[in-house]
Amino acid sequence: MANSTKYLLKLTSLVKFIGYWVWYILALVILIITQFPDWVSKYYSNGFFKWLGLCLRKLTSFFPNAIGEFVYLFIIIMLIINIIRSLFKYKHQYKQNRNYKLILKSIFKKGLKYLVQLYVLFMLIWGLNYQQSSPAKPFGLEVKETYNDVAIEQLTLDLIEELNATRTQIADSSIEKLTIKQIFTTAIKEYAQMEPAYPFLKLQQPNLKLSRFPAIGDYIGFMAYYQPLTGEAIIRGDVPVLTLPFTTCHEMAHQLGYASEMEANFIAFVVGSETHEPIFKYSMLLQLFTYAQSAELTFIAKTGNFENWKKVVARNKNLLSPAVLADRKKIKLFFLERQDLLIPASTTMYNQFLQWNKQANGIESYNDVLLWALAYRAK
Repeated sequence: MANSTKYLLKLTSLVKFIGYWVWYILALVILIITQFPDWVSKYYSNGFFKWLGLCLRKLTSFFPNAIGEFVYLFIIIMLIINIIRSLFKYKHQYKQNRNYKLILKSIFKKGLKYLVQLYVLFMLIWGLNYQQSSPAKPFGLEVKETYNDVAIEQLTLDLIEELNATRTQIADSSIEKLTIKQIFTTAIKEYAQMEPAYPFLKLQQPNLKLSRFPAIGDYIGFMAYYQPLTGEAIIRGDVPVLTLPFTTCHEMAHQLGYASEMEANFIAFVVGSETHEPIFKYSMLLQLFTYAQSAELTFIAKTGNFENWKKVVARNKNLLSPAVLADRKKIKLFFLERQDLLIPASTTMYNQFLQWNKQANGIESYNDVLLWALAYRAK
């Protein structure tokens, strides 16, 4: 009996030892894998993740509401509870032995283990998509590393012309009657129409949900997001309706495994460029023009010529049709009314998160879509 007990204790100790170090081994393996983007694309993004994402989308499609928000809420509540419990536990330990060094060592050891576990789970469920190779090859594009002021100015002028032309095809009444359901249905149809030309954009079981708590977006700064734990694309329904077609296509790109914000923007740009739906094209043009004009004015700002800056702003405004200006004004007002609600720390944290995941420009990486748009339009 004593021998069997001793054997069980040794076995239990061995299992705990293996269980502890297996997370660190997995983390090391993942770090090595990230050095091979083509391998990540082939076996993870276009292999394991597609299977996982499809399973999650099918599972959560049975729920009419976005359960991903409640999952996050549950995680936050459990995190708070565990932190409070740990504080009481360490307080009790300190009262018993007064050895704060031992307590700090325990906190560090457990904290490191939890961080490693979080890293491994995040990378396996979603994060490795940030490490995949560039989609330039499947699209047959040669994307330059930078753009110059001449190219951006020409792009801005071209977009103004296209905005004006596309807006004439859209009646004000059709914008007023446009519903979220119509946008979701059309977005799914537009992706399906892209398949013959770009089979790698095939999205099975798209899962689009409206946010149940859109007001939270005012504080942490989101219009939509992909929930990797549920496979849902969760989108705010209270934003200006003309922003939604582009935003929806962007989130669907995330469901395909395009984790980079720039790449998701590019996929949404391609869908908007190839569509026969004027509102979807117009939504894309509005977003791309915002990026292009911002880049154009940044070039001028670097020269310190404020008079030229004002002239370009006035020129662009005069070239845009009254209908386009009115649409842009509505969108701008929506965000201006909420800009004081945004928690600064949330922007800093998200910027850091993007930089950690191979998006060196952080939040500014959204604008990098201009490089891809120029390459695509040139082709």
